[in-house]
Amino acid sequence: MRVAITGATGFLGLHLLRELLDRHRTITVLSHAGSRGAIDRIRAFLEVTAAPDELVRRLPERLRIVETDLTQPRLGLSRSDFTSLADSIDVIWHCAGDRRIDATLAELRPVNVEGTRHLLELAEVGRRRPRMLHISTAYVAGSRRDGTVKEELPDDSGGFENDYERSRYEAEVLVRDWAARSGRAAMILRPTTLVSDRPGVPGNALRYMVERAEATAGCAALGWAARLPRRIRPVLRLISAPEGRLNFVPVHEAARVMTRLADLAGSGGVDVYHVRHPHDVPIEVVREVLAEFLPVRLRFVAEPPAGPTGVERLAEAHTAFMPYLTHRRSYDDSGVRALLGEPRSAVGIDRDYLVDCVRPGRSGRRVGAQRHSHPEHGRAERAERAGSVELGCVLRFRGLAPTVEDLREAVAARLWRVPTLAYRTDGGHRRRGPLDPARHVHAHPVGPDGLGTAVDEALAARLPRDRPLWEARLVHGHAHDEWAVIVKAHPALLDGASVVEVSRRLFGVEPIDAAPAHPAAVGDPGACARVRRLLPPATRPFATRGSTGTRRLAWLGLDAERLHPAGADQDALFLAALAGALRDCADVPWRRGPRPVWALVPTPSGAAEPGAHARPTRVRLPCDQTDPARRLALVTEAIRAAHPASGARWHARAATSPWQVDLVAGPIHRWLRRPYAFRGSPLIGAVPFGGLPRGMPFGMFLATFEDTLYVSAVADTGLPAELAESLCASWSTALDELTRD
Repeated sequence: MRVAITGATGFLGLHLLRELLDRHRTITVLSHAGSRGAIDRIRAFLEVTAAPDELVRRLPERLRIVETDLTQPRLGLSRSDFTSLADSIDVIWHCAGDRRIDATLAELRPVNVEGTRHLLELAEVGRRRPRMLHISTAYVAGSRRDGTVKEELPDDSGGFENDYERSRYEAEVLVRDWAARSGRAAMILRPTTLVSDRPGVPGNALRYMVERAEATAGCAALGWAARLPRRIRPVLRLISAPEGRLNFVPVHEAARVMTRLADLAGSGGVDVYHVRHPHDVPIEVVREVLAEFLPVRLRFVAEPPAGPTGVERLAEAHTAFMPYLTHRRSYDDSGVRALLGEPRSAVGIDRDYLVDCVRPGRSGRRVGAQRHSHPEHGRAERAERAGSVELGCVLRFRGLAPTVEDLREAVAARLWRVPTLAYRTDGGHRRRGPLDPARHVHAHPVGPDGLGTAVDEALAARLPRDRPLWEARLVHGHAHDEWAVIVKAHPALLDGASVVEVSRRLFGVEPIDAAPAHPAAVGDPGACARVRRLLPPATRPFATRGSTGTRRLAWLGLDAERLHPAGADQDALFLAALAGALRDCADVPWRRGPRPVWALVPTPSGAAEPGAHARPTRVRLPCDQTDPARRLALVTEAIRAAHPASGARWHARAATSPWQVDLVAGPIHRWLRRPYAFRGSPLIGAVPFGGLPRGMPFGMFLATFEDTLYVSAVADTGLPAELAESLCASWSTALDELTRD
């Protein structure tokens, strides 16, 4: 049987394709024209989901990639190519679609409606009379909020909650009319809300809804509220049904049910099936999930508030998911049960699972005792909910990219050099055990100029909690004769300096020796305990923006000699230039003009072996100072007066409290003093990125590699998109002011 599928690189499409590869020798993938690298994205997904090596290796032989455009007549193909394609297909899986619930009908129709029409034309002209398998959604039931939705073709008499539902309904009407007119068989599959807690898998509907809610005007304007204790945050009242419920189904289980249904003979007409989880989720659980990520206290009410607050007025126009909070309906799946038996699921859909679906690996149940090695101790779990604390670096190599198997083999042979990487949680204690590189080293192929996108995706995907907290991603395809490795770890396992040393030991070829000592902290170890019992509060220059918990990275490469003027302290130059960049950058949302800013500076301990040794230092940045020379003098004085936090628990908390610091400023390291190569590919650059503890939306980091100075900025996606790039450029300008003779 010859099978074709649209949307094979999307959320559901990847899981469907995985099931189809177990059933068919070859598959035709109708990929979107211009979106190169479809086979690489499919390969990366198979590797992330632990597909057999033989399947991954033979993937190019088993997939036929045809670039099409669903929005164009004949799918954008010539007449002869269109006819040839139609004559080569027995079954068409139509999985592609625009699933934005907040988009307009004009935006949705080209793909969801016209795309379906053009695909039906392909099926109609095919000599093999292909069968159409159309993926719709259970939400074509529209705004009907009670009762049971039957497995039958709906009508639009009740209206729809949004234009997305209407567009999917119109597509179903096209399939029904085509089947009746041509006398052909079709199957319409209606999944409920598809979710997944797998890291590295494209975003699902629940994650999209929460991220949209986080980025809306209402929540963005309340970024300051995330710093408050939850009990005194602003209240947001949302209308919901007291007995409301929603249905979420794991996407891999939905794909398995769909392919099993397709294997069975149909009625010859249009068969409709609901694909759902056996158990609904009470609306109160959904409220708890939303409360994990939004900077407000959510309160569900049965009636619209008589007098909406300012918070509620801000949020009113930006919460497309709100109508679903009133749903009490259920979905009949008697047709599925008649064919496949009583539904069963290996996944329990509860609050923790749904939290992981929004941010994979963030659930409190998955955070183990490794956090206790970090100075923040119990804060690590809470930090995971509101911001990423993970850190790492981007290593760039020149030459032919190795395979992911080559990289895993090299890592396996060198793991003995970094014993700490084998530590994991076991019964509440940190213990070493066997380590499988295949679970930590993954491929991440991208298209041209896609390195930045790969880094952003790596920052967004949280490290799985069922293994030691580190990973390495092999990135290739972004440039000719270049590849990269993104190394990432949790600070409970490694600090910034240790990530660099681990990278050298795993991917370097020179003899292993002790790591070079890093600059020691300046200051009297007892000074803080005597004079800083009461710490001045932070300025919070980013308080007018919301925190989404996801990050973007920008970096700039400069001549390293610019940071080495005679007699200058490099730490002071870095921080003074940062103060000047913050002062002059137009994208920094100052509310009342530049003011002093408090930076959290993780100071290396100088330990020879990698680990979580860094200690937090709180340094005042004089952003209100107009004179560059005076600014440098003030920063130098602040460094001398500060020192890393002691082991006292109260001090560590004070140093990292969002009320006491505004941003993170990474210390200066002489990264990778000697050049090295990985199997003949020389290292040509190393870009650092640090973690952003809870409530801190911005950080800037600095490192030198050979003759290049890399300054990088990590910004929460709730901040303006151009902020990270503009601050890197502003930092370079501010450094010139400080070093000018």
